[in-house]
Amino acid sequence: MRIHHIGYLVKKMDKAVKAFLNLGYTLVQDVVLDDYRQVTICFMEKDGYKIELVSPVSKESVVFDLMKRVGNTPYHICYETEDMDDQIAALLAQHYVICSEKHEAIAIAGKRVCFLIHPFIGMIELVEV
Repeated sequence: MRIHHIGYLVKKMDKAVKAFLNLGYTLVQDVVLDDYRQVTICFMEKDGYKIELVSPVSKESVVFDLMKRVGNTPYHICYETEDMDDQIAALLAQHYVICSEKHEAIAIAGKRVCFLIHPFIGMIELVEV
């Protein structure tokens, strides 16, 4: 699996974008609203590394409770996979647990994504390429 991006949880999207711009990142995708997950998302890049800024927009957001507990922080690594079903099966055999079922991601051109968690690693995301 190849790394697609690192996900950052941010409370204030506009201020986070400005802070990353000041670090030399460029905006590669404007902020979009993901109604399904109740978050706003944008992608930025620097030196070939892509980050995803994710901010909850309501209490129903999939990351609202996490934001309350930990605040602004990197919180997942996303990996590309050509066969999501096979990759999920392999990860489940390695003691990962699905924490968010496969679903299209508006911020990644409608590609399917799935979130899994491992007790010793934390959360990862898979995106089907």
